[in-house]
Amino acid sequence: MTEQGGAPYPWQQSAWGSLARRLTRDRLPHAVLLAGPEGLGKAALARHLACALLCQDSSRPEPCAECNGCRLMTAGNHPDFHQLTPEEGSRVIKVDAVRELSHAMGLKSQFGGYRVAIVAPAERMNNSAANSLLKTLEEPPVGTVLVLVAHQPSRLAATIRSRCQVLQVHAPDAADAADWLRQQGNDAAVALLGVAGNAPLAAQALLQQGAAAALDELMDQLSAIASGRLAPVDAAGRWSKDQLGLVTALLLSVMMDLARVQGAGVNSRISRLNELPAALDSEKLHGYLDQLLEQRRLADHPLNAQLVLESLFIRWSEICPREAAHG
Repeated sequence: MTEQGGAPYPWQQSAWGSLARRLTRDRLPHAVLLAGPEGLGKAALARHLACALLCQDSSRPEPCAECNGCRLMTAGNHPDFHQLTPEEGSRVIKVDAVRELSHAMGLKSQFGGYRVAIVAPAERMNNSAANSLLKTLEEPPVGTVLVLVAHQPSRLAATIRSRCQVLQVHAPDAADAADWLRQQGNDAAVALLGVAGNAPLAAQALLQQGAAAALDELMDQLSAIASGRLAPVDAAGRWSKDQLGLVTALLLSVMMDLARVQGAGVNSRISRLNELPAALDSEKLHGYLDQLLEQRRLADHPLNAQLVLESLFIRWSEICPREAAHG
């Protein structure tokens, strides 16, 4: 899919079909929230919607790619399109940026059509920014469409979610995701689909981060800690502070898969999962998951990475059965 609005990714067909029907009937709400796990191309789908809204050929929901509006979108300088993301060097969308966006959305359209804005990831807005955007959602200017993209919509205020038409973007099943990756020539990323929750773009990104080798190393460490062959602090010392986010993501995927297998008796998504203890205390495992989720939430905050890594590996050793942890 091209950034400027080519055909949506195959797994987005249902979501795009719903949007296209609303476009055809001229019943698109003033605010849409595209929600779903990271790595599904939601930002590209949001841009596809923006291209369709700003296309001057109203005979079909797809952008024509030939009119002046489409050419301006391709060139990246359509005056009625705005995109709000965290500033360079920051992971937060700040209030001043939202105020500028709200002001721009209140101006008259340059082409007499829609004014469209994308906010992505919307959960990166700080409290002041979210409150400022809420005012625009409560009293939207005529002819405007706000498209919010959220990987973790639960982090958005309920007042914001309630003023948007929420559209879930779902991951494809494992076979379809693997087929798509192979068609793109990314066979190596297929092995990371289990970690990525079947999100193909997330699997690609993880591969580029060296996650395949990192996952093998992590599984070795978790197994060694469980059998008492490796101290948790020593395991933490083998990772750099820059790898905290990657280690957290991999640990979260592994523990979620363990919880699924243990709780529902389903097949594991991650290879080598059978090397880890099978009889884990369910309450302790879910407590560990809570810690990992909290660590992911705190990714934007300055922390002592080494201490966090030590805490994560120590917690793993504590939930392993005593006989496994001490051989």
